[in-house]
Amino acid sequence: MANVLVRPTTFDWNPALELRLAGIDGGEIFYAVAGKGAPVLLLHGFGGEIWMWERQVAALSKRYRLFIPDLLGYGYSDRPKVDYTPSLFVDTIRQFMDQIGVSRVSLIGNSMGAGIAWAFALTYPTRVDKLVLIDGIPPHVVPAVRSRLLRWFLAIRHIPLLPYLVLALRTRLMVRAELMEAIHDDRLVTDMVVERQHQISRIEGTARVMASTVRYADEVARYADALETLRKPTLIIWGEQDELFSVAVGSQLHASIRDSELVVIKDSGHMPMWEKPDETNPAILEFLSRE
Repeated sequence: MANVLVRPTTFDWNPALELRLAGIDGGEIFYAVAGKGAPVLLLHGFGGEIWMWERQVAALSKRYRLFIPDLLGYGYSDRPKVDYTPSLFVDTIRQFMDQIGVSRVSLIGNSMGAGIAWAFALTYPTRVDKLVLIDGIPPHVVPAVRSRLLRWFLAIRHIPLLPYLVLALRTRLMVRAELMEAIHDDRLVTDMVVERQHQISRIEGTARVMASTVRYADEVARYADALETLRKPTLIIWGEQDELFSVAVGSQLHASIRDSELVVIKDSGHMPMWEKPDETNPAILEFLSRE
């Protein structure tokens, strides 16, 4: 049985984080705030939430004002009954920035969050300073997937009810398997990490949102031709052992985005910012600090 959405007042992994709500069309966005300085917005990936940036907060908040939202439909944000298309996510980021009073930001995104970041930069170029894309989805995301589990799930995405049922019936064991596919070092996938991700997956509406997001995955391709027109300083970070998208996908993004550079993090999977923060954070800070 699904659980009712109950928002935390603090996070056990960082009780000092300030947690807030921002109202947009369709509901409320739950987000964390930390630090002072130029604004930086961090966007999690498919099925993710704020905790996936837990190892960036201390390092980045010393120099920057961090805004870390749960995307609409994910984490502790509302789950309205809408179509979760790429354009919806782009527009919700615009609305979110308007609500928090930020006109221009640097965007850091992981996986789907990176895809939202570069699509937002194409749609609203005057509102973006720099981009950091961490194991980000490419425009032609479906054929780029290398994971057998995710390829199977994408193959059934248009079958009525089936994707929803698969997601609604996820167990802790399945959540562990998903995390172990995203994280190269299996020892990091502790019971605590599995439990917090599983609890989020049990919130009412989560399966519906995720099934809808996957259903519209092909629509990312409409940005494909425009990607080569992107003119924002861009750092692309990739986990060398990413089992979802190979380093070749990162190289293709690097080739498509003119003002970009690629940094490959060794012994890391799809979430190098969480798995290898000692390598990832300095790369992000050095890039953001450039004039």
